[in-house]
This record gives sequence, structure tokens and C-alpha cells, in this order.
Amino acid sequence: MKLERFLSERSGDWSELEALLGRAGVSGGHLGPDELRRLGTLYRASAADLAVARRSFPDTGGTLRLQALVASAYGLVYSRAERTETPTEFLTSGLWRRIRQNIACVGLAAAVMFGFTGLGVVWALVDPAAAAGLLPSGFHVAGFSFRGNFYGISVTARAGLAFGIFINNIGVAFLALAGGFTFGVLTVYSLAYNGALIGVLGAFEWRGGGFDEFVRLVVPHGLLELSCISLAGGAGLAIARTLIDPGCRTRSDALAGLVPVIGACTLGTVMFLVVAGLTEGFITPWNLPTVPAVVVGATLAGGFWAMVVWRGGEPAPAPPAVRAAPAA
Repeated sequence: MKLERFLSERSGDWSELEALLGRAGVSGGHLGPDELRRLGTLYRASAADLAVARRSFPDTGGTLRLQALVASAYGLVYSRAERTETPTEFLTSGLWRRIRQNIACVGLAAAVMFGFTGLGVVWALVDPAAAAGLLPSGFHVAGFSFRGNFYGISVTARAGLAFGIFINNIGVAFLALAGGFTFGVLTVYSLAYNGALIGVLGAFEWRGGGFDEFVRLVVPHGLLELSCISLAGGAGLAIARTLIDPGCRTRSDALAGLVPVIGACTLGTVMFLVVAGLTEGFITPWNLPTVPAVVVGATLAGGFWAMVVWRGGEPAPAPPAVRAAPAA
């Protein structure tokens, strides 16, 4: 084939490809679906033309132009998809959608924690002396009450209390999440211990006649805290599941695919632990009556799970442009 014939027959497609590249923008988002499909077709044809040109007409001006054109088209075809999710979209939809993707592991984490809460209650009622050993140092079984720890402290002291509570809860949640890299052993331990601790404390308060006080001073912040710990535990269990059974992929690839979900669970845990910590530092110390205390707790935790159900159930938005990929 002569160079002149080759150029006359193929240069039209090259010019069309060049025009599409000029209109495409950085990520191809300015092209419609039909134009993207046409871009893919022209790219494949031009890549084949380049192979012929390099063999038959090396170092000619037409070959060099075609090489630059194919390189530009390759960069667009294989470029990573542009991130189109704004911060507002992420916080109102994307965060909840990713959390819901991991809802099975989150539910399993909650089941472990609340299952051990029930076991803690039974243990404290059957063998209170042994169950008391689960309590942190400084807690006393007889006559134990939360009221003296909170009621009547100053606003300044409440701010410090809220910060301390937040740091403690972050530690618990981090252990539950990072424990996934121990194949879930530390995750299950963290969930089980905290669940059993709540059950033992509740049972002791009931035996001592202070269960109403326990509810009033735990429920306003506690339901949201437990939701956050379940969320972190679910992320840890998802990591453990991926390490144990990565499927057809390597463990590193499987974990990489899990990053968006784990990131959303981690961010959601931190955000709502802040809310729970502020509630525990500023609202809980007022020792609300039982009904308002339950309303506050149910509103915070219920609002969290309502967002998971409502916003998390929305389908992911379609990308603005579908990549034109060359044939194998």
C-alpha cells in the first residue's frame, strides 16, 4: 500500500477522532453515549492503523501524527473515572449507601454485642460476685449509682467530660474495627466485652433498685453509642471476612475493593460518636425523667438508622459518561 492511498483512505477517521478528543474534555464527560461509542470504535481502528503505519511507513509525518493521536485517545479511554460525588451528596446519600452495603456485618456485630448483653444480665443475676469482676476498677456493686458521677457538674466540666467520653468511645470503636485484621478475634472480643459490661451494670442496678436511674443516665446517649460501636464492629467483621475468604481475588485486591465501605463506616462512627459524646457530656448530666430520656435516646439512634434505611436504599447515581473501552 502506498503512503498517499493510506493517508487518503484513513485520514478522515483520524480527523473525526481528533475532533471528538477536542470536545471530550479531561474525562470525556462532554460527550454523549453515541459519541463515546464512536470514540471507542475510532480508537480501535486508529490503533490498528498505527500498527500498519509503523511497519510500512516508519518515521513519516503521518505516522508521527497518528502516534500522537492514538496516545491521546488511549489516555482518555483508560483514564480513571472522575469523582463526581460532591461533599453534600456524600453526606446525604453516599455515606448511608455504603453503610447499608455492609448491613449484614453490622447486624452480626450488633447481634454479638446484644447477645452478650443478655448473657451479662444472666451472669449478674446468677453469680453476682463473679460478674462483679468484669466491672472496671473503681466501680462498686453495692449501692452503685450513676447520679453522683454526673449530676450537678458545671458546663466547663461537662465539656471535658464529653471530650473524655468521646476519646474512650473512639478507642472501643477502633479496637472493634482494627480487630478485623486479627481475623475478627479482637472485634468479637471488644463487642462481647462491652455488651456483657452493659448487661452486668444493668442487672446490678436492677438488683439495687436503681434501674430507673440507670435508664435515665444511659439511654439518652447509649443507644447511639451502641449503634456506632455496631457500625465499627461491622467494618471489622467485613475485614475479617475478606481476609478469610477473598474469593477469586488476592487479599490485597479484595481489601482494596472494601475501602469505600470501610471508610464510610469509619467516618460514620466518628461523626456520630461526637454526637453521642456531646449528648453524654451536656444532656445526660441533667438527669432527665425517664420518658424524656428515652425519647432523646430513641430520637438520636432512630434518626441514625432511619437514614441508613431511607438514604442508604437509594441506587448509586450513574456516572455522567461511560468509558469507551477497546475490544480485547
